[in-house]
Amino acid sequence: MNRTELSEYFKIIRRSVDDFDDPEVARPAVEAITSAAEHGSAQAQYMLGMYYYTYHCEDSSIFLSWMERAADSDNLKAIKFLADYYRFICDDMEPEQRKSLGRKWLYRLIEVLTKKAGKGVVSAAKSLMNLYVRDRPDDMTEGEGRDAAMIWYERLIEILRAKAARGTATDKKRLADTLYYHSDVPDEIVDCLPDRIAEATQLYGEISAEKMDGASYVDSAQTYSSEGNEQKAFDCYMKAAELGYAEAYYNVGKAYLDGNGVERDFDKAFEWLQKSAGSGDACAKLKLAECYKRGAGCERDYAAAMAQYQQVAGDKSLRRYSFADVAEYELGNMYLKGLGVEVDLRKAYDYFRRAASHGSRAAENALKNRKFRDFK
Repeated sequence: MNRTELSEYFKIIRRSVDDFDDPEVARPAVEAITSAAEHGSAQAQYMLGMYYYTYHCEDSSIFLSWMERAADSDNLKAIKFLADYYRFICDDMEPEQRKSLGRKWLYRLIEVLTKKAGKGVVSAAKSLMNLYVRDRPDDMTEGEGRDAAMIWYERLIEILRAKAARGTATDKKRLADTLYYHSDVPDEIVDCLPDRIAEATQLYGEISAEKMDGASYVDSAQTYSSEGNEQKAFDCYMKAAELGYAEAYYNVGKAYLDGNGVERDFDKAFEWLQKSAGSGDACAKLKLAECYKRGAGCERDYAAAMAQYQQVAGDKSLRRYSFADVAEYELGNMYLKGLGVEVDLRKAYDYFRRAASHGSRAAENALKNRKFRDFK
């Protein structure tokens, strides 16, 4: 049987297991890969283990024998399965025996991942870093797990640096993202990590010089901003915006509005914020509404401001962010103060209440206004 055929059989079994479908649907595929499993294919052994665990879990000897054979060949999925099975699932043996076997297979997982990380496998180093803080062995304290994770973070950086030194812009970006954004780094150790923003800034600069694309310039801008160099940050945002990278429009507009890294210019701020709002950016719509209310870069236009707030408030996709409740609060203020509309305490109260229900502290305070006592 060739690899393509074997792969197709694996897909059939995987779909059956994932969907918990009729076991007979995958039976032909199971029979087809059994020979490969008996001749040492760890992937086939693992797939048989999953099939028998899913549909014949009452006889643990069958699926465990296949999983153990796969694990003996260093199949990571099989090893992880055995570690989790004995620690969290198995209920037909004494607790101490379960504990011992769970620990055994977890340490086996660590052993195999360590070998792979030693060969420069990025995913293995990341897995170990996360394992030690989120799934550490039960004979290790939380502090010991955190210390071990820190060691693997440093090893991860070493591996990524080596790849970046001889690799592509993609390899450099992976390193820079880990240094700056702490990509895939567990939150439990982020506060303990050394500041490597300068290294990330240099990498993003090299990437943007190579690729000349908007996303790279924005990455550079954010690191410059973190270092307090707002002028260089603005220059990078502007380069990204001039390349047509929509995500940079808002940053350029806000910089002009606040005079941050560039001389304040309300006209240019309005122009870039309008462009960003047109691309759908919720932050830009809120800032654009502010410009309309202040007459910054445009004629004062409360109706236009309200239209922007209403767009943001009505967008259900923004509920998990703070944009919608900010818009609702501002709409409440406009009806409370009669900005471009007749004063309407009922509508003001309703908007404040809606914003408060979405977590707005400012709206909660606004609802304490005596003017709303009749609506409570």
